[in-house]
Amino acid sequence: MEEMEEFNFSNIFISLKKHWFLILIFIILGGCAGLFYSYGAPVLYQAETTLYVEPSINSNQVNYDTIISNQKMVKTYTEIIKSRKILSKVKKALNLNYNLKELDEMISVSSVDDTEIIKIKVISEYKDQSVKIANTTAVVFIDEVNETMDITNIKVIDEAILNDIPVSPNIKRNCIFGVLMGISVCFIIILIYGATNNKIVTHEDVKRYLGVKSIGIIPHNCIDNEIGKNKKIKKTDSVYDLELINDPTGVISESVRMIRTNLNYADLKVINVVSTLPSEGKTTFLCNLALSFAMLDKKVLVIDCDLRKPRVHQKFNMSRKNGISDVLLTHDKVTLGSAIQSYVDNKTKLRVDVLAAGSRIVNSSELLSKKSFKDMIEELKKHYDLIFMDCCPVSSMTDGILISKIADGTVYVIESDRVDYKVAKGCMDELKNNGATILGAVLTKVNIKRQKKLYGYKYDYYYSNYNK
Repeated sequence: MEEMEEFNFSNIFISLKKHWFLILIFIILGGCAGLFYSYGAPVLYQAETTLYVEPSINSNQVNYDTIISNQKMVKTYTEIIKSRKILSKVKKALNLNYNLKELDEMISVSSVDDTEIIKIKVISEYKDQSVKIANTTAVVFIDEVNETMDITNIKVIDEAILNDIPVSPNIKRNCIFGVLMGISVCFIIILIYGATNNKIVTHEDVKRYLGVKSIGIIPHNCIDNEIGKNKKIKKTDSVYDLELINDPTGVISESVRMIRTNLNYADLKVINVVSTLPSEGKTTFLCNLALSFAMLDKKVLVIDCDLRKPRVHQKFNMSRKNGISDVLLTHDKVTLGSAIQSYVDNKTKLRVDVLAAGSRIVNSSELLSKKSFKDMIEELKKHYDLIFMDCCPVSSMTDGILISKIADGTVYVIESDRVDYKVAKGCMDELKNNGATILGAVLTKVNIKRQKKLYGYKYDYYYSNYNK
């Protein structure tokens, strides 16, 4: 059944934490935008006149009906104040250069709920002008209703006065609004990215998208281990080096041991290690995994089957000459026995044998598909407990597929937050369709510090202890 695309909430959470610096930038930009807007916006002043609708002068006693009647009339009065007739008289009285629409936008009229109070507010670029318009509007309105409606119970209780403090721009409010808008925009971008991100990020993604067992993770942020070498490995680094030798108590070393434990190798002799893309940490992981088995007194051989871009010899500080290609093409000159090199740690005497890639060739796929290569592997199986083969990325070359056919099992290496699950799924299906046995997937370059809550107790435990 084809996997349905879905919102990946774990990816959203990771994206938010991963892009905290971007959020900070948007906060700063939003605040600056609010600040710039404030200094660029016109300065406005507000004046307010308050009117009161008194009880009728013909009433000796104020009763409930009178109050209700006046409150209903207040709503009518608020509409009359904004009428064209009133505005025209105000414009004429003050000799204003504004048209009626502009004047109407400057004036706002409101009533206080359940009272007979009417407030006339005027906002203008000139504080004295706002005062004059507010007071003149009140006078014109009272005169008009007195003349046309014979109503005399409307009084001014508070005249508008000069106010030196502008109501706009409100620098504090604008900055806060800018910050909130910046955060909102940034969150929307990050949430969309996180929700639609097709990258494999966690071991849960491995199981969800690829349908294979996740046998472990390799972190990229090994941080200042006081017991170890006090170094930090960056994600941009091409290799982790031989961590089981250099830092045997470090996080990576423990992670490799955990993978070794999770890997059911009882019936395995030849293990192939592949990846989707170049530089996912495949070779480094393979070399460290081989070392971990050598620590169990296993006789281990590492074969560099990546004839196009070999790296195994670099990890073990060896020469790539006289390797696979030379044995298969010039077996009369370069024998299998002479091509095998040995890496021995001077301190621990730990040993791993290595068969390098050999001389450069252009037809690696054809060479690895020959019966002579399979025969070579069968011969080597007689002399070693475990054989690890490093192959080209599956997405670009067929070498890994060819080698997987003769391997007892294949470990699929995936770099966290880099590989599209559709591409990885396609490569893995190709391996399965060609007879490969997938032992599981290893997620490399995982940011444990950022994602430790997503990986459960074991990884959190290791991280916490080796970060002290």
